Amino acid sequence: MKQRWHLPKAIFRRELTSYFSSPTGYVFITLFVFLSAVAAFWREGFFLNNLANLDSLNEFFPYLLIFFIPAITMSAWAEEKRTGTDELLLTLPASDLDIVLGKFGAMFAIYTVALVFSLSHVIVLLFLGSPDFGLLFATYLGYWLTGGAMISLGMLGSLLTANLTVAYIVGALLCSIPVFIEHAEALFSGRAERLIRGLSFVEQFRDFASGVIPLSGLLYFAAFTAAMLYLNVALLGRRHWSTAADAPKLARHYWARGLALVIAVTSVTILAGKLGGRIDATAERIHSLSPTTKELLRGLDPDKPVFITAYLSQDVPRRYLQTRNNIATMLREFDSIGGDRVHARVVTTEKYTDEASEAQDRYNIQPRPVPVFEQSAGAPNEIFLGVAFRAGAEEFVIPFFDPGLPVEYELMRSIRVVAQSDKKKIGVLKTGVELFGGFDFQNRRRTADWSILSELRKQYEVTQVDANVDYPEDLDALVVVLPNTLAQTDVARLKNYVAAGKPTLLMVDPLPAFNMELSPQQIPPSPFQQGQPPRTPADLTSVFDVLGVQWPSEKIVWDKYNPHPQFRSLPPEVVFISPNNEADEFNADNPVTAGLQEVVALYGGTIQAQEGAETEFTPLLRSGKDSGTMLWFRLVQQSFLGVQLATNLPHEPDAESYVMAAEIRGKSEGGVHAIVIADVDVMGEQFFQLRAQGVEQLEFDNVTLLLNAVDRLAGDESFIELRKRRKRHRTLETVESLTKVYEDQRMEETRQAEADADAQLEQAQKRLDDAVAELRARTDLDPRARQIMIQNQQQAENRRLTVARKNIEDQKQRLIERSKAAMETSIRRVEGSIKVAAVALSPVPAFLLFLFVSARRLRREQAHVARERLVEKGEKKD
Repeated sequence: MKQRWHLPKAIFRRELTSYFSSPTGYVFITLFVFLSAVAAFWREGFFLNNLANLDSLNEFFPYLLIFFIPAITMSAWAEEKRTGTDELLLTLPASDLDIVLGKFGAMFAIYTVALVFSLSHVIVLLFLGSPDFGLLFATYLGYWLTGGAMISLGMLGSLLTANLTVAYIVGALLCSIPVFIEHAEALFSGRAERLIRGLSFVEQFRDFASGVIPLSGLLYFAAFTAAMLYLNVALLGRRHWSTAADAPKLARHYWARGLALVIAVTSVTILAGKLGGRIDATAERIHSLSPTTKELLRGLDPDKPVFITAYLSQDVPRRYLQTRNNIATMLREFDSIGGDRVHARVVTTEKYTDEASEAQDRYNIQPRPVPVFEQSAGAPNEIFLGVAFRAGAEEFVIPFFDPGLPVEYELMRSIRVVAQSDKKKIGVLKTGVELFGGFDFQNRRRTADWSILSELRKQYEVTQVDANVDYPEDLDALVVVLPNTLAQTDVARLKNYVAAGKPTLLMVDPLPAFNMELSPQQIPPSPFQQGQPPRTPADLTSVFDVLGVQWPSEKIVWDKYNPHPQFRSLPPEVVFISPNNEADEFNADNPVTAGLQEVVALYGGTIQAQEGAETEFTPLLRSGKDSGTMLWFRLVQQSFLGVQLATNLPHEPDAESYVMAAEIRGKSEGGVHAIVIADVDVMGEQFFQLRAQGVEQLEFDNVTLLLNAVDRLAGDESFIELRKRRKRHRTLETVESLTKVYEDQRMEETRQAEADADAQLEQAQKRLDDAVAELRARTDLDPRARQIMIQNQQQAENRRLTVARKNIEDQKQRLIERSKAAMETSIRRVEGSIKVAAVALSPVPAFLLFLFVSARRLRREQAHVARERLVEKGEKKD
């Protein structure tokens, strides 16, 4: 064996040395690194997504290789034929396989060197944020395997011609085939389209880009590369084919072999996909079963096994493909880990089949229409993604898995629901917020239940509790939304319930964005509108005294932190609560909030512990350092159009960090236990929709926070860790810190403009008052004449004051808009500087290596030349 490998090694060294001896090789590597840097950092989406990863590059990388790989492989055989060295090479005492392996190894090494130089992208990410190294490792492994497979294909193009240009073009055409079959829906449909698309490099690379190293992907690229190398050996051996008339037609024979190889690669890929098997390389291990899941599965009662039947369409649009695969994969793992406790079955279901009838008749699992903008050619317009669970007499059904739902959590929660006969009971107090829906007489339409109730019903028995009678004694927790909308006579009953130590979730809000008329402040009636008198909010002082909490209902919290550049125009009262805000915004020691990544509050309030309170006050959510409060009466304005919110108000940060949610416990056993959240809009319908649809870069933890709070109060914390398990939001921290400087500057300029405007208005008012005072002080006028002159002077000065006030306000708005435009320009300048630096500096290492190698080569060449033969600069030969 040692004897066999010395020739491939020699060919490997020869090819590698030849490539790096030419400036052309360095040019191609430099160009590759440059173009990949452009794809990674130059696109606007990189800063809009605000994530420290290579998603922008991953989208284009297979297409980039179509142009780069042929530049490496075009000289593999074409250059040998052009210079005539192929005859010398083929007369070596080596087999065709040895020669092909030597050349492939050299080409692969060249590509590996190019990838090493592209690690400058990782350095850029390290400068900008805290990337996931496991994710990057899997991504670069995908780059490496994809490039290796393309090299074996590009070498075929070089074998077919002696012209370098033609070899490059043919190689690019061949490499484009396994990439562009990603768009097979243009030519195929149904299973053929799905099969062909699954064999594309783009599809196989997608798992690596998400941080997963799948067995199917490894086997696919290995089998593809081996098949293409075999074809290289076969084509190289054409010189041995007999050309006699009676000789066998070997070309047809090798065509058949090639077709067999394609079938073999396809079979290996399908088989590996069925077997599963993968390595989760991400830091959070988000693609692997959590320890909580394994523990819950092993803890099921073997005498009451859980039967799971998943009705899944075979062909689904691409948006639902990952969800479908995750369901099938996890059910296989559940079946393996659960043993006799769990029996999972995946049923391929299409419309108008017996399986579809079974799903609809037995479990009411209906096909879900796919939105037009999500439909793809070859995929049905209605698909099944439902799962049914049975254990004894208990049954639970998930009719459809939306693409954003966490598959592992939903499956495990459903298993627990059917495995346990008794559900805990959650009461929802009937207040001015119609959570249970009903008929809206004002708008004459029926309203649906709020989504929070649907989520709670998946785990608990949910019942509505009347506020004007004694509450049921068998409640495990009570949810109270906007208690200020209760009748004052019902507040005492709520106070007594809380004082008795019954677990309660209180959700208050100084300004409910979904209905501002439910504010705890008295909204003044509009002089332009007639109707019922305004509602009188209930006084909740007695309830909060029991809890030992103060709630200044007139204060609205704001925070300047905004990690989403696409939402930069939102007012600061939209508070993004995130641990990236340089503050302990989430309590890491409390299971309700530990591990959460981002919660959004809309015009929320603040709470604080009362002095001398006999309860333990544990903050759960806080605002950041650059935050403050705005008075309700300053923000809310009444107009002929109704209640409106003032804009362009000054926001001056103070030194405080405001608590927006807290857990309160009595210091003695059996004392009060409540969680207070000072914002009802955290459970707005939009956050449930975003969670269900899985909108990229908008993965908020609002739903998780609410469910965790209910679990904590109900005494069932088994799903808290599993529920909040998701990919960490790794932002571009350096960009955020740089742009924060300009945001602070804009805030200061806005404050200064407000102060200048107030000063000018004060001066104008002073001139009016002085003019009136001067007239009042005159004694040479009779009272009647003086009164007339005062009125005339007041009217004239008021007109001037009105004009001055409008001019001052217009000037203030111009200054504010100019400051905002300057901030946006400065932020664009920062982003542009980062783009230029990332793109311009990435190719520098490859260029420096070229200079070093060239200088070293020149020095070595001159080292063995006699000094008298060297020609000095400017010296002429005789």
